[in-house]
Amino acid sequence: MQISTKSKDDVYIIEISGRMDSISIKEIEANFNDIIDSTRNKIIIDLGAVNYISSVGLRFLLATLKKQKERDGSIKLASLQPFVRDIFKITGFDRIFFISSDQEEAISKFIDESREDGLALSKQYPIL
Repeated sequence: MQISTKSKDDVYIIEISGRMDSISIKEIEANFNDIIDSTRNKIIIDLGAVNYISSVGLRFLLATLKKQKERDGSIKLASLQPFVRDIFKITGFDRIFFISSDQEEAISKFIDESREDGLALSKQYPIL
């Protein structure tokens, strides 16, 4: 299991490879706690190189999403392999997470949401 990180504009991208299971989750949690505790509001978790996810991995992603929402942040998932995507569909997690086909689509979704937030604010507080 490996984790790599990078930034693109104000979006923090975390790429995980290998398995997300009870053996690897401690290492994943240690890496993520530092990221979530920082001021990163927009996070993409790229699971394109994850070939297996257990209930422990799903529970970790759900807890991470909850932490982010408590901080007014957001998480988007990208590049799920077919097996992992099937697990998300079976468990209903595909209705909890925004899942994109790749990192660029997830970044575009963040941009669209920022525009929508800006429009909502301008309607709420019109310029006189």
